[in-house]
Amino acid sequence: MKNSVDKGRGAMYVASRVFLGPDTVLSPGAVSVSAGTVIAVGSPRDAERSLPSGFERLEFPGGAILPGLVNAHTHLQIPRLSPPSGDSRSAFVDWILRVIAWKRAAPPGEYRRNFEEAVAGALSAGTTSLGEISGPDAAVYRDCPLRARVFAEGIGFAPEAAGPVLAAVEAAIDQLEKSDGETGGRIAPGVSPHTLYTVGPALLGLLGGLAARKGIPACLHLAESLAEMEFLSTGGGDVADRLYPAVGKDVSWFRGIGMSIPRYLRNAGLLRKGLLLVHNVHLSREEIDALRRGGARFVLCPRSNAAHGNGSPDVTHFVDAGIPFALGTDSLGSVPDLSVWEEMRAARSLYRGKLTDRELCRALFRAATENGSAALSLPGGALRPGDPADFVVMDDAGGEGSEASIRNLVDRAGKRNIRLTVVGGSRRWERA
Repeated sequence: MKNSVDKGRGAMYVASRVFLGPDTVLSPGAVSVSAGTVIAVGSPRDAERSLPSGFERLEFPGGAILPGLVNAHTHLQIPRLSPPSGDSRSAFVDWILRVIAWKRAAPPGEYRRNFEEAVAGALSAGTTSLGEISGPDAAVYRDCPLRARVFAEGIGFAPEAAGPVLAAVEAAIDQLEKSDGETGGRIAPGVSPHTLYTVGPALLGLLGGLAARKGIPACLHLAESLAEMEFLSTGGGDVADRLYPAVGKDVSWFRGIGMSIPRYLRNAGLLRKGLLLVHNVHLSREEIDALRRGGARFVLCPRSNAAHGNGSPDVTHFVDAGIPFALGTDSLGSVPDLSVWEEMRAARSLYRGKLTDRELCRALFRAATENGSAALSLPGGALRPGDPADFVVMDDAGGEGSEASIRNLVDRAGKRNIRLTVVGGSRRWERA
């Protein structure tokens, strides 16, 4: 991993093609950077005219520069785990129990080692920003080279757990705010009520209130599995019969939420602008639309959903209804790598609408860049003067016009094509 930092002298990156975003491509193009910020974009000649002397000029013939990818949902501290097996209901609960067992037995230092491996993999695949569910070792985020929204996670279903968990989440946010200062503003805090089947009504309301009070986003895993949906509907199934007994908890008092998911989240004070919903596999189209009207944004993780036998998100509806969505890989415990390129291709394979393939690829590229930044309330996602210098230099995939060239990227791009990953003007990863 490279850590050379632009300390203000500045550099101009010149390539055969520059993607300013999903809709604008320059060929050739240049991006000029100073003090971690994009200060000029345009043709090489135009960009150079506006620069003072002393700028370093870096040439990438046959290369393309594009906004860094945004992996909007990760768990960087979870290790690689073998895929689950069995039917879709029991396999997912089995996997959750394996994660719990791992956390209880993990030796000192493992969280950091997992984190560093995951970060290196993300950078090498062209990711510059991510949405992270905070792991057990909160100190690792002080050393995170990526831009990140780190959601402090709260778990507690019983009413008596709500107060202590809220206090722990508040303390974690305080630590994340300190990390933000130590990383020069790259780390921003958020709140994560884990899921509706691990966060009871009392804690859900408290965490929603905390997010609103501090003006930070909230992130919730939602409608990921059939086991989850059964528990929310009836209070029974594998979550009640296997998951909670395994951790020594009694949830026999719970009989389901007794209302629609949008109404439940609204009553908890959580359904508002700044709510980020992850997975969304088992929501109806009507529920998706209602959540969107309430201010929610969405992250889809199609490879993780497939790995756990949980089904597939309704990519067609999100695309055709014009509902902004982002893409996330989930953890290395669920997928073989943290490549957002692979997530784009997985989402592409699920689409059954009427867009041409070129139009679809542009929508997926938008999901992986500017939609991801917007969902996480982070800057970036495009190359514009004044934005953070978060971008990737990679092999040009060819194609005439923005739609054809983006389709070629979605077709072909991967870790092997990445030449350089820059975050905040710092060259964080370079191909040997």
